[in-house]
Amino acid sequence: MITGRDIIYISSIEWSFLWQGHQEIALRLAANGNRVLYVENTGVRSPGLQDAGRVLHRLKRWAGTLWSQGVREVAPNIHVCSPVVMPPFGPRWRRKANRRLFLPLLLRTAAKLGIRDPLVWTYLPNDTTVELIRLQRRRGSGGLVYYCVADFTQLTPHVEQLEESENEIVATSDVVFTNCIELARKFEPLNPNAHVFPFGVNLDAFPYEHSPRSGPVRSNGHGKLPLESKAAAFIGQLPKPVIGYMGGMHRHVDFGLIREMAIKRPDWSWVCVGALQAALGDLDGLPNVHLTGERPHNELVDYVRLFDVCIVPYVNSAYTATVVPTKINEYLAVGKPVVSTALPPVCDFNNEHRILITTAAEPESFLRAIAQALAMPRDEETRLRRRRVAELGDWGARFSEMCRLIEDSMDGDGARSASKMVAGARR
Repeated sequence: MITGRDIIYISSIEWSFLWQGHQEIALRLAANGNRVLYVENTGVRSPGLQDAGRVLHRLKRWAGTLWSQGVREVAPNIHVCSPVVMPPFGPRWRRKANRRLFLPLLLRTAAKLGIRDPLVWTYLPNDTTVELIRLQRRRGSGGLVYYCVADFTQLTPHVEQLEESENEIVATSDVVFTNCIELARKFEPLNPNAHVFPFGVNLDAFPYEHSPRSGPVRSNGHGKLPLESKAAAFIGQLPKPVIGYMGGMHRHVDFGLIREMAIKRPDWSWVCVGALQAALGDLDGLPNVHLTGERPHNELVDYVRLFDVCIVPYVNSAYTATVVPTKINEYLAVGKPVVSTALPPVCDFNNEHRILITTAAEPESFLRAIAQALAMPRDEETRLRRRRVAELGDWGARFSEMCRLIEDSMDGDGARSASKMVAGARR
């Protein structure tokens, strides 16, 4: 295990955003006795009018931390920084401003926290990150880890510039992690020490229950209803079956597909639990579609328990071709049947485990798949088999192996080809 290190952790999401592997790993690093400076997302494109709210929120967070050296402590050993920097991939003067003004401020913040010779762990391949890495190396460096969890070329108009920055980060990293074999193969010519690690599942956050009718009763400390009762009070009154989605309501979710299915099955309840991040079109107006908005991470399992079938209705696109939805293992951990659009990484997962139903992103096909899932046995053996598949993606085991690879790389013993490390994705 990595321990006793200082870590500058450059995230591609905000700390308070939907809970993902970024926060899971940061917490585990901190729990192992490492000091983590969590740098919030600096993006892969210039913000537009649609980002005005996010930019304003960033400025407010930054202003609110001026009295505390520009950081806020969110957990033991984790300080979060909301840097104010020029947008990435701009003209030369913007990069110069970042290099000479904004990024040195961030490094001075790190120094005030006592961070020395840190390991830099980044999820972002933009030019701002490249400049930060170069500046930090002049001051001393404890190594570089790049964890690529998305094909960022699909999220920016600055494709050539992003590829140039990403190639530099990959080539100079001590170890590279990716969420799928396609990205590992892409990086292998630049860095043979690339390893496949899709995001795992926190089994403690998604505990299995042996009786479908019983669940954990957890006090919230204020004399109110147990957390599960909040979900039960909402979903328990809905007509059955309940078809559920958990996760961000973003542009990679096929809202049109959900809408058409909900119209064709008006007697089914369609529940979406997650933050609204994109325009929903006419989906919000349907009487049998229920949007809860974002819910606390520790409540999510209570909703999943009440779903009859869990779905991943993602759009098939160049971006989702490298997406491994974390929610699949979270659904399976609770023992639920899962229907997903046939994304390439999801099909790879299913070819190995034969545990999901994959289908085309087309209403009739998806509805037939849901009907098939509803007809599946609900016995203990079937549900436990799903749980056992989810356990192969346990964050505890996955994180331990990642730490071992990082330590090996620091010792100069970690160079292996990506093709030999596909097993890392199958644990």
